[in-house]
Amino acid sequence: MDQSIILVTAGIAAAAAIVGGIGLSGLRAAQRGRVEQRLQTVFDAFAEREIAREKIRRDRRHTRRPTPHGTILQLQ
Repeated sequence: MDQSIILVTAGIAAAAAIVGGIGLSGLRAAQRGRVEQRLQTVFDAFAEREIAREKIRRDRRHTRRPTPHGTILQLQ
């Protein structure tokens, strides 16, 4: 029983130390402006992918060839 309490307490202390270290690291990075830089880089990459994807969709719509069935309907 005593060992389990010690293990649980040690686990909680280790988790608190890890979370605290991550929090301080994030705080320091935010103070230096790196978080905003990384976030902007992620947003730029996402925007570029979406623009390329939309361009592919738009090009597919404009380069479609009419099917023979559609040609027959157009002639009648």
